[in-house]
Amino acid sequence: MKIVYVAETSLTNKSAYTQHVVKMCDAFSQLNHDIILYLPKVGKNFVFEILKKKFLLTAKKEFKIKSLINKKLTNFFFKLFFLRKVLKNVISDKPDLIITRSSLSSVLLSIFKIKHILEIHSEFQSLTKFLMINLKFIESNYIKKKILISESLNKIFNFKKIDYLVLHDGVDINNFKVKEDRHEIKKLCYTGGFYKGRGIELIIELARNFKDLEFELYGQTDSKLNINLNNVKIFDYVNYCDIPNILNNSDILLMPYANKVFVRSKSLNTANYCSPLKMFDYLASGKIIISSKLSGICEVLKHNKNSIIVEEFKYEFWKKEISKILRKEYDLQSIKKNAIKTANEFTWIKRASTITKI
Repeated sequence: MKIVYVAETSLTNKSAYTQHVVKMCDAFSQLNHDIILYLPKVGKNFVFEILKKKFLLTAKKEFKIKSLINKKLTNFFFKLFFLRKVLKNVISDKPDLIITRSSLSSVLLSIFKIKHILEIHSEFQSLTKFLMINLKFIESNYIKKKILISESLNKIFNFKKIDYLVLHDGVDINNFKVKEDRHEIKKLCYTGGFYKGRGIELIIELARNFKDLEFELYGQTDSKLNINLNNVKIFDYVNYCDIPNILNNSDILLMPYANKVFVRSKSLNTANYCSPLKMFDYLASGKIIISSKLSGICEVLKHNKNSIIVEEFKYEFWKKEISKILRKEYDLQSIKKNAIKTANEFTWIKRASTITKI
């Protein structure tokens, strides 16, 4: 099958969006489909082999990448230019299946009566919200299926069951080699953005009180944190290829989300429906996960089964759960085994296979 995948991200971006798109294309390739990824810009010195190493791609067959306008979508004019190129290339490539993470592309495809699958990972904003909700393009008959990142996300849209499918993110199990545990718990780790609501302040507070434990945080952006604690190490974003080793060398993996969770867009609160991509990497590593109790997350993580869920985003509650883990009040080996079992239920291959059957 020839599949076109439309996305608005950049391959130089280390975001979960980019990782998701690249990993999905790799999974389709593993299933022996012919993939063409449409992007606004690829870059002058792009080499697929570097992309393969950076994201730990495992398909033997390379997928094709088209740079449609050779510019980032920094303004509305560039977005219109990109959409025009999407339409032109779809007509010339004649794919059997079109998948898009670009809501504006979905609107365009619907206008020109081209069937496609739309991936929705958050609520719509500004122009996209006006087109999709007010002008009702979200109800287009040319959207074969809407794929939501969590069941909780549908509380915003209220789609009929027949119109949507929930597919959480995934993981490539082959990227992870479960490391033999240390006899004692020493290192706690967080990976991901340092945006508002990600619990960075809570982690620092925990580090101040658990001085015998090491805390490593990966994902610092431009605003540098000045933390004067000997047991805290803070690192910038790392490439995905480094993540498995970082997780394997940790003992506890942290997901301390607040009641309001933000992404790069400081106005978009994703707490009610987020399903973090890193959660599946955490599961595949076979380590103890401690997470906040958010509805989208709890569709995958279950307390005392494959993780530890903290009832409230308060220091006392987190301190209590970490102390219980240190005292081995939980069956930690059972939780770790169940984490790996859960990861096997959410592979990129299974996700891609499900989409091709729509």
